[in-house]
Amino acid sequence: MPEIDLTIITICSLTISALAAGYMLLLTKLGIRHPALLHWIGSCVIFVFASLLAASRLYQVTPLISVWLAHCLLALPPVLIATGLLRFFHGTERSLPTHLVGTAMAAYSTLLFFTYELSHSAPILTAVFIALACFWCIALLASNSTQRLTCGLLQSILTMHALTMCAEVFLYTYQWQTMPQGHEKVYLKLALVSHLLLTTIASMLLPLLLFMDRERYLMLQADRDDLTQLPNRRHFLRESAAGIDNNDGMLPTTIMMLDLDNFKSINDTFGHAIGDAALKKVASILKIELSQADFIGRLGGEEFAIVMIGLDEAGARTTAERLRQKIELHARIIEGKQLNLTISIGATFSYARDSSVFQALMKTADDALFEAKRRGRNRVIFDSSKANVRIG
Repeated sequence: MPEIDLTIITICSLTISALAAGYMLLLTKLGIRHPALLHWIGSCVIFVFASLLAASRLYQVTPLISVWLAHCLLALPPVLIATGLLRFFHGTERSLPTHLVGTAMAAYSTLLFFTYELSHSAPILTAVFIALACFWCIALLASNSTQRLTCGLLQSILTMHALTMCAEVFLYTYQWQTMPQGHEKVYLKLALVSHLLLTTIASMLLPLLLFMDRERYLMLQADRDDLTQLPNRRHFLRESAAGIDNNDGMLPTTIMMLDLDNFKSINDTFGHAIGDAALKKVASILKIELSQADFIGRLGGEEFAIVMIGLDEAGARTTAERLRQKIELHARIIEGKQLNLTISIGATFSYARDSSVFQALMKTADDALFEAKRRGRNRVIFDSSKANVRIG
């Protein structure tokens, strides 16, 4: 069997884990202060410290430290990875299962304390505990649907880690006596190397979750209106144009422009805080009343826009009137102030083949909105001059 230079591999693995901990600590100094980071930093630091304690057996350190304490600490990193994942996916809203984790760790360390001097007891118990913690991490990662690639990589690494631990238990329990002379050391070295490398790789992948989450957050912030959490003008125009292109004129397209009536007067009379509350109320009603297939956006100020694909003209007219009535009914009083809020809607209906005419259709809907304002507000005006024309 080939000889494995365990010392070099161990030193490299521990160095990388220490660097990963330092790297994550640096992230906190740079302003990325996610509660999961502390758990993952602790995981890396404890793994390095526990591995050094385990290596102290070579220097005749008492087994209470080099075996019992070392194995107690070696069981902690996957648990901290799991609690970090809970913090990562749920933030501080969901409390950690501290009682369950504490009970499990207490039971494990107590059992280990009374058996660590028995042959192979410590590595078997530790391998079982680590495997269970890895399966817990895998289950947590499987519940996430936003970062499938990174979560999938971590699941693969943790699965291999758990299987390595199971193989180690099998080796100690069933194959130790029947193994050819000298082979057992090589297999144990392979298991240890796998354990070291897989733990190190997992610690390197964890910061990637944070980067991907931060990137997703920044993209969301760039595309969302802060006040209403609706798509902002840029996002709305981009997604609506893409939807029209994908439709290729097969289904009718309705574009609506909505404007809050007398909004300047509301701001002047009640203050901008009430004006903001009015905008949020309108956005909330739009999200409730429209389907997920419809594109809704806040274009700026008190102006909103909607693109609906697949609804016939009668249905579009009914929807527009329903929106007007719902807002008139449910936005009379906002935060205790009698606003009697109403909206005006201008809309156009067409069979647009592609997004090249999108801006023209937006202009048509905007003109209809202007007409609704001119006629006294709180009404719906449809420009259906292009209703039966396939444009583009």
